[in-house]
Amino acid sequence: MDIAPARCVELRRQMAEEGYIPPHSIEAEQAVLGAVFVDPGCLPEVTLILKKPEMFWRASHQHIYRAIQDLSAEGHEIDWVSVGEQVRKNGALDDCGGNDALHTYLADISNSVPSSYGAERYATIVRDRGLMREIIRRSGDIRSMALDETRTPGDVIEKLERDVFEIAAQRYHGQTQSVQSLIQQVMDKQARMKEWRLKHDGTMLPGLSSGYSDLDAYTTGWKSGELIVVGARPGQGKTSLLLNLAENMALETMNRREDGKGGVLVFSLEMTATELVQRVLCANAGVDLKKVKLGLYNREEEGELKAATQRLAQAAIFVDDSFTLNLSEIRSKSRRMKERHDIDCIFVDYLQLIKDNDRLDRHLQIGNISRGLKALARELEIPVITAAQLNRGVEQRSSREKRPMLSDLRESGSIEQDADQVLLIHRKESEEGAIDTNELAEIDLIVAKNRNGPTGDVDMLFRKRFTRFELRQSVPTNWANIPQS
Repeated sequence: MDIAPARCVELRRQMAEEGYIPPHSIEAEQAVLGAVFVDPGCLPEVTLILKKPEMFWRASHQHIYRAIQDLSAEGHEIDWVSVGEQVRKNGALDDCGGNDALHTYLADISNSVPSSYGAERYATIVRDRGLMREIIRRSGDIRSMALDETRTPGDVIEKLERDVFEIAAQRYHGQTQSVQSLIQQVMDKQARMKEWRLKHDGTMLPGLSSGYSDLDAYTTGWKSGELIVVGARPGQGKTSLLLNLAENMALETMNRREDGKGGVLVFSLEMTATELVQRVLCANAGVDLKKVKLGLYNREEEGELKAATQRLAQAAIFVDDSFTLNLSEIRSKSRRMKERHDIDCIFVDYLQLIKDNDRLDRHLQIGNISRGLKALARELEIPVITAAQLNRGVEQRSSREKRPMLSDLRESGSIEQDADQVLLIHRKESEEGAIDTNELAEIDLIVAKNRNGPTGDVDMLFRKRFTRFELRQSVPTNWANIPQS
């Protein structure tokens, strides 16, 4: 009855050589299974803790628990006779010592536990011992990788961080709460917000300011856990808008925080870090980007650039220009920056350039990426803002119908679903009366989706030479002046 799967056998062998016994508790495993037989009603709570059979140490217990899960999924009664039959159907009788031995053992553990009281505690013991074994096993893999001369430190660190994240995730299980307790939490939150607003006299946002008061009036600032998507066709200024937002937030850090930390992390999958910083510098200085690239700026413009350099030297902007990032690498680097600098926001330029499993359909890849960015925002408790490309269909429509919509997001289903807010850039170059010169373009920044507020348009101007977005006219700075839907 103590036949373990291959990885457990190998772990047991390695630890025996080192004089250790793998962490486990046969008694707790038996108590969990016995409690389920006594009262199958405790199974939902147990399965929230023991998510997979491999958390059990003894192989026969793994097969028994898997059989219990199968019966539960099919809506069948759970008793030791039914479980024994299910183990047989699963082809695991030999691993459990044969039919007679299994039925005797099931009957014994059914009678060994007087009640289901304590099932969750027993399950927690089993889970924690299983996680300790998993930590030992994976640390052995990490050691082997570190001894492999063909591996780089980056390879080893990436696997180490991924393993830690996966193991930590196994300890978390959601909680079902009553509406009464949730109402109380909401009321407490509302009271804190009212107190906070009165303290700041309505002049500060509850979330991170974009630097554009008209946009802040819609969003009331970007808050922890939110995923914000900025959509546009190529050449419409989505990178410029992201950089303007990042610059505004970073420059505001000193006013917002007193601990010397904060700032923003920018993942640039399309431009190099030097190109990106050059654009930020020219936008802040109000100097023609093209002239700077060609070295044609005059003495006055040189002075503006030096002044902008001094201003931006205080800005907490961190740039990663790795061209072939996948979601795991973005998550790993973001965690490190959150731990070291307690960053306030993450920017990604742009979503469709993030690598994913090439064997999957592109729509599935985009779904994985958008859900991953949303999960990252929730994990680090900061907003994540990403640019995204729109479909070509926008350009193929007539002039009056070129206003972008949510459905124009490339692979839009998952992006639209996961995003808390979607901003779409609409350059009104072909509309009657719109400004569109070599220097200036009139922009509608469309708040197309706003999960917790109204939608509408923000009137802006885009100064092309400086790659700078500006408000056409500003609303009062009091964030309480929120537009109505």
